[in-house]
Amino acid sequence: MLSEGTSSSSAFERGWTYDVFLSFRGEDTRRSFTGFLYHGLRQSGINVFIDDDKLRRGEELSLALLGAIEESRIAIIVFSQNYASSTWCLDELAKILECYKTRGQLVWPVFFHVDPSEVRHQRGSFGTAMAKHEVRFKGNVEKLQRWKRALFEAANFSGWTLENGYEFQLIQEIIKEASKKLNHTILHIAEYPVGIETRISEVMPLLHIEPGEDIRVIGIYGLGGIGKTTIAGAIYNLIANQFEATSFLADIRESTNQRQGLVQLQESLLFDTVGDKNIKLGSIYKGIPIIKKRLCCKKVLLIIDDVDKLEQLQALAGGRDWFGFGSVIIITTRDKHLLAAHQVDKAYEVKKLNHGEAFELFTWSAFKRKAPDAGYLEICNRVVLYAEGLPLALKVMGSNLFGKTVAEWKSALGKYEKIPSKEVQNVLRVTYDNLEENEKEIFLDVACFFKGETVEYVEKTLQACGFYPTFGISVLIDRSLVSIDEYNRLRMHDLIQDMGREIVREVSPIEPGKRSRLWYHEDVFEVLTENTGTCRIQGMMVDLPDDYMVHLKDDSFKKMKNLKILIVRNGHFFGSPQHLPNNLRLLDWMKYPSSLPSSFQPKKLVVLNLSGSRFTMQEPFKYLDSLTSMDLSSCELLTKLPEISRVPNLTELNLDYCTNLEEVHESVGFLEKLVEFRAYGCTKLKVFPSAIRLTSLRSLILNWCSSLQNFPAILGKMDNLMSISIEGTGIKELPPSIGNLVGLQELSMTSCLSLKELPHNFDMLQSLTNLDMDGCPQLRNFLTKLTNMGESTHTFDNIQSLNLENCGLIDEDLPIIFNSFPKLASVVLSGNNFVALPSCIQECPCLELLHLDNCKKLQEIPAFPPNMQYINARNCTSLTAESSNLLLNKETFEGWELQVMVPGTRVPAWFDHVTKGEYMTFWVREKFPAIIICFVLAVESEMKKIFNCEIRFYINGEEVYELEIPRGFSDMVTDHVWLYDLRTHSSIHWPSLDLYLMDGWNQVEISCEKISGASNVTVSWCGVHVCKQEANMKDILLTDPDSDLDSESEKSTRSTLDSQYCKRVDDNSYILNNLEGCETPDIAACHTGTDQNQDKNLLHEKTLNGVTKDSMLSLPHEDIGGVKASGSNILVSDHPVKAQPQSQVTSFIQTPQNSGSSTMVLPTTVDFLENQTSLLTIDDGDMEAFYAVLDDEISQVSLNNDSIVVSELANKRPSEETKKALKTLQDYVTKQFSALLGPDEYSTMKDTLEYLTNLPAEDEISVEIRSLIIQVSRQFTHWSRDYTCENKKIESTTAKLLKADELEKCLEANKTHFKEVMCMENELCNELAYLEERKRELEEQTNAVKANISASQAAKNMATQRKREVFGEAKILKAQRDELREQVPHLRDEQELAKKIQSNIRDEWSKLGEKFNYGLRHGKFD
Repeated sequence: MLSEGTSSSSAFERGWTYDVFLSFRGEDTRRSFTGFLYHGLRQSGINVFIDDDKLRRGEELSLALLGAIEESRIAIIVFSQNYASSTWCLDELAKILECYKTRGQLVWPVFFHVDPSEVRHQRGSFGTAMAKHEVRFKGNVEKLQRWKRALFEAANFSGWTLENGYEFQLIQEIIKEASKKLNHTILHIAEYPVGIETRISEVMPLLHIEPGEDIRVIGIYGLGGIGKTTIAGAIYNLIANQFEATSFLADIRESTNQRQGLVQLQESLLFDTVGDKNIKLGSIYKGIPIIKKRLCCKKVLLIIDDVDKLEQLQALAGGRDWFGFGSVIIITTRDKHLLAAHQVDKAYEVKKLNHGEAFELFTWSAFKRKAPDAGYLEICNRVVLYAEGLPLALKVMGSNLFGKTVAEWKSALGKYEKIPSKEVQNVLRVTYDNLEENEKEIFLDVACFFKGETVEYVEKTLQACGFYPTFGISVLIDRSLVSIDEYNRLRMHDLIQDMGREIVREVSPIEPGKRSRLWYHEDVFEVLTENTGTCRIQGMMVDLPDDYMVHLKDDSFKKMKNLKILIVRNGHFFGSPQHLPNNLRLLDWMKYPSSLPSSFQPKKLVVLNLSGSRFTMQEPFKYLDSLTSMDLSSCELLTKLPEISRVPNLTELNLDYCTNLEEVHESVGFLEKLVEFRAYGCTKLKVFPSAIRLTSLRSLILNWCSSLQNFPAILGKMDNLMSISIEGTGIKELPPSIGNLVGLQELSMTSCLSLKELPHNFDMLQSLTNLDMDGCPQLRNFLTKLTNMGESTHTFDNIQSLNLENCGLIDEDLPIIFNSFPKLASVVLSGNNFVALPSCIQECPCLELLHLDNCKKLQEIPAFPPNMQYINARNCTSLTAESSNLLLNKETFEGWELQVMVPGTRVPAWFDHVTKGEYMTFWVREKFPAIIICFVLAVESEMKKIFNCEIRFYINGEEVYELEIPRGFSDMVTDHVWLYDLRTHSSIHWPSLDLYLMDGWNQVEISCEKISGASNVTVSWCGVHVCKQEANMKDILLTDPDSDLDSESEKSTRSTLDSQYCKRVDDNSYILNNLEGCETPDIAACHTGTDQNQDKNLLHEKTLNGVTKDSMLSLPHEDIGGVKASGSNILVSDHPVKAQPQSQVTSFIQTPQNSGSSTMVLPTTVDFLENQTSLLTIDDGDMEAFYAVLDDEISQVSLNNDSIVVSELANKRPSEETKKALKTLQDYVTKQFSALLGPDEYSTMKDTLEYLTNLPAEDEISVEIRSLIIQVSRQFTHWSRDYTCENKKIESTTAKLLKADELEKCLEANKTHFKEVMCMENELCNELAYLEERKRELEEQTNAVKANISASQAAKNMATQRKREVFGEAKILKAQRDELREQVPHLRDEQELAKKIQSNIRDEWSKLGEKFNYGLRHGKFD
């Protein structure tokens, strides 16, 4: 979410001071090319920065010049012969390349009579200039490299080369390109673009062109006013400079409604992308081929905003071949179906703003700043909740309320809630206006009556009203007017609902009786009490406040002849209607005041819900031909359900909690379309159909019909019946015809105490998967029958779930169960009497869940099935240590991924990390490890309530996952250990947790939090074990990586102590051993303690050597609060916010009453050890007070014994030196303890105590005094060390607190730096994308050249081959020629002869012709 509206806007609307920055060598081009280019750009209205000689002072660029480069949108670099000779130019070039990378500046090189390769590789004049710079700046290699790199990179940009052409023509081309680029660069986004950045980050990955794609087409859809155009515009601003041509076509819907609207849009598209102002298309059919031809080779960014018809897309972006490679098309619309019809690659739905984003946007709009004024917070929250995250509504209402008083705000909000803002409604209503009539009516019904109802219920009702709801609702979903939640219920934004209701209200603002739908309680009350209803009313929902009383008249509903929907949710009625409209399709009237009117003949009624009504029915049901659902639940006056055969289409019949119902008519058993029958809790029901043939029935529920004794016979096969529940009934037997239920999957017979046996053909239920016989001990004989069938009979191969809780099972029953139900996945054996599980349980390959809770005689669990995942052994208090250890040992959890609940008080010792309390903390990096967690549930007294909890995961203080535990734990009689291998929970997606990890170490906290249930249950200990085969232990720390580590000597000492004084009892606990002579042993156990019931301990504690139950060695002990066991990674702490380094807090132990003994009592109870851990949190004041009390006690002891001491001294006469020492000691023990730790006082005290403790026997001091001196000496030694240690700890913690403050500041700085780096990363990503695109273009050019080479090579080969063929033909021709050449003289003679003969023939023929003609003329014939 963007934090500041004004500053955030700049992220998407970057402002530039200058349009163009010109970099050039003045002596080369200032008075020629560059000068002409500068004036040409200025005349075109482009703001150009060109430096002058005044700015060029010294060797470095001035701040003004640097600022000008940074604030320029385009940098044009004119490379001329002497460009590189100027260090000034080279610095400019380096700065320009920096701005290209960091600010997205466009870089255009112009090679003015220079070959680009000379610039790229520093040859020619550029090589000469750089060689001179290398001599001049030989000590500044970094600068030289920066210049060379800048020259190389700049020469690789696309630009212009001028050699022999016309300068004027090139200048015009540059001006044209600059104008086009600057014209489409920036779009206004929003005054306060709150939340834009988050949504853009979600859209940007969708723009990536996948392999095999040439272009990318995505859609952005959502509710009107949700921010689709804003998001598209922001994306346009961010990526526009990556494309050859761009176009943002806004308001397509409105533009299309104008004359020649689509044609004008096509012309706008062509103008934006190719810059042709003179294109006149005339029709969309002319425009399509022109767009395709002109853009097919261009990389185009095209935004098509607010599309509502498919033909708009077909005219503007009809095919993927219209645009060049790398093009991106973004379509915004309110209609999701349009995107699917156009076959977009990805579609993004714009979600509403969350509360924080909505609150920020509203306060910016209403107060022009981020925080509201004093006194406005509550009303601001009301407005934000009303707007429900719609940006348009938040901005409009914020602007309207700006500068108003709180009273005016409240008044305006009241108006908005009843009559919505026109400005908001006009935007939202556009979608409604574009709907067909069927969808409009469905939308209005949902807005007025059905928001929050199930889709099935709504579709059934609306179909009866003559609509087509399945298609209509899908259209509303596509248009973002409604949605369906995870519970299959219809959801609608409150403002959309208000819009729909306002459409209805506008028809008749003054007279509600003339509207089509009524829902507002005041309007409904007016119509019913004043009898102003009309035939225009089609639907009514009555939901009145409790203080409203409606006096119904006989004809209250008589005028509403077209009423189809009547819903009564709440209302107090006096009287009852004597007339109901026969046109009703839905009658949903909870607590209907009487029976239905006799004149009521609703032949089209589909749903009848009279739950909790005073409804009675003695006569057969009539005129209900269309009825499909009847709910008569909780009708306490209903004693008989009469004949129902004239309701042939009934699919649902609900009679739950009709507590006086005694009889259900036989006709119910023959309703062919009945799908569900419910009669839960009908305790007086005795008469039920003796036989049923319900071919469509899927569910039959008769739970707790305790008077029902007979189950109906099954007439014929009933393939569809899947579930039967007869819990708590008085049924005595199941009929043999139950075998006809061939599709039955679930059968529940809980607490059917009257059911003596199961039918002999029970094995015919081949589809049965779930069988529940909880609380039916009399059915044990069923197991005997299974035994008699023999092992070869696999009667119940399909049963996967079996509940035999409280069935009185004994050991001999269990093998029968596991052998007869070979595919069990879940079995409940709770509350039974067996002592041991059979070994054959390990041969059940499918078994995953095993419930053994409250099997209080159970002692032995020999083995597990191979795929076991969950074992509940709650309250199995007789389990042997071996069985408990089997459930909890490390080898079990290495072989199985398990959840286990078992009595116990300790976290197993193989856990890597243990803490006191309900949560644990550790540190990870790189990857979240697979772990097993453990919680110890402490029960103060026997628990009767269900205890529900949830496990929460926090990473770096942020809750990232919440694991709800579906099972409740109840009736625990003792403490329990709960082990949970999280790999068994399929909903935990470990890679998703990795997404929350940052670089370096991440703090992970896992807690078990009670959400409901018994108050006497607490989580006393918790632990975590890392599955090392799936984790890298180098990436896991069990202590804070920021904590100061112990010195090497301390580590060595502690390691030695650990190895000397820790001895392992078994796999699950540690004990203390061989403590004698040890001054500061560590307590090496996860947590020491004894169960209240010692003979039923889960983990039996061995007796400590030389230690009785009431006392231990006389040495003070340390590390009660923080204990580390040898050879283990276990660290126990008193539940700090972060796991802290081990603490060394001494336990203060009372002096034994036997003053003659030097031993001290070290209690061993868990309570004592746990209480001592609280010392970890003692502050300095507490310690000072504690020692002050001790000082007072010592003073009292000294004063009380003063007379004794004087008496002893009088009798025994100690030496003067001893008297002086005793006097010194007496003075010192009355001082504050902290005063004794000064260098002089401490030295004096030590010397005095050393002298007094080593007095010779002849120095007559009583035994009591000697004992007291020894005690003071020992305590002073220990306490002085501890007090000093605590002082150091205070200094250390103070330093750490200061460090924490510094780290907090560093973290804030780090956050700022992170955002800067992230921005840089995004820009580098853009640069990389450009380079990748450039690379792709070059590769395409390379491939084209390679293709030309291949084609030329092939042509050359063909020419060579043809040459050889021609040469062969030439040889043949030559041979033929040579052959003919020898015959040439003869042939010529023949030719001459032939010619002569032809000539003679012609002469003779001519003579003959003349002779013939002569003869004809003279009539003579020879």
